Amino acid sequence: MPRQTKPARRCAPQQVDLFPAEPQTTTGGMPAWSGLPTEIQAALTNLMTRLILEHADKNRIGSIAEAGHDL
Repeated sequence: MPRQTKPARRCAPQQVDLFPAEPQTTTGGMPAWSGLPTEIQAALTNLMTRLILEHADKNRIGSIAEAGHDL
């Protein structure tokens, strides 16, 4: 007799609201953005900006290389 298995139950992904109308203490064990020290907020903002710009730059370079094949 074949063994029957239950499908894995997956939770829907959740979007974290960094700037909620009402301050929250934690979200899933993570401190609220407003609860972080100003220095930490600035450092995280700087790191995220660098990450986004580096990612965008890599995509731009990839697009240029791909466009060169069309010439």
